[in-house]
Amino acid sequence: MAKNPQADTQRYLFVMPPMPHSSPLVTTLLRVLFESAKMGFELVPILLKSDEIDLDFLAETSKEIGPILPLVSFSKEQNNQLEALGAPVKKAIFATDSPLYPVVAALYGASGRAMASRMVSSGHRNLVYLCSSSSLLENLNQLRYAGVLQGCILGGCPTPTMLTTEYNSPNLSGELVQLFSKNPGIDGFICHNDFLAMEVIQALRMCGRMVPNDCAVIGVGNAPEGQLFNPPLTSVDFNPDASGRIYAQALGEYLSGKKVVAPNPEEVDKIMTLVARGSA
Repeated sequence: MAKNPQADTQRYLFVMPPMPHSSPLVTTLLRVLFESAKMGFELVPILLKSDEIDLDFLAETSKEIGPILPLVSFSKEQNNQLEALGAPVKKAIFATDSPLYPVVAALYGASGRAMASRMVSSGHRNLVYLCSSSSLLENLNQLRYAGVLQGCILGGCPTPTMLTTEYNSPNLSGELVQLFSKNPGIDGFICHNDFLAMEVIQALRMCGRMVPNDCAVIGVGNAPEGQLFNPPLTSVDFNPDASGRIYAQALGEYLSGKKVVAPNPEEVDKIMTLVARGSA
């Protein structure tokens, strides 16, 4: 009898936090799904619509698919509730105590260093790092900020201010006005992703600040919308295909019970590409 190729496949319910469908991170994760399937791991994706998680739905779906594999950590209470509902939860890929954490830190840190390097080399010194206030993304914000901080230190630049905001916040321009009142010399914004960067450009315009003459703005991800923006958005492309393969290799080692090997930082830095446009 011919062997069923699906017989040895391990299935997981892959839970991702809210993010735009056009986000380059989604492209990276699609590469992870593809590469993982070749290693015998089927990741069935669910993209959450908000920070509010339907635990009953996840538990029921998990019974049909397999253990839950979150991209970012649930709260301890949510984990306990899912376990009580009969849904086993694997350690989140981006959790600080995950075996994959050194891999995630290497990739996020490299993109942060690349953004900071661009700003410092362009003569910007009084910088702000802007990120999402979502509790699900708090860890990732810190990882990229660590890279930004490294880049600023290497460039002899003062420590950048860290500011959090909601996506699509109607109050962002007001938040920036308050920020400028405390620190009128701010001349650059390093944003956690391109979508926040585009929001910042709009908010700066409402504050009467011109980009890049008054303030430079840089994002990460090289989202297609950025090149159509006014001014076109300068961004760091983290190469979703290459990044996805690195994540998938580490994930395969993790799910196989093997030791996860962190990538060489110098090699990770090489896959980050500056896409220089008009905003910085």
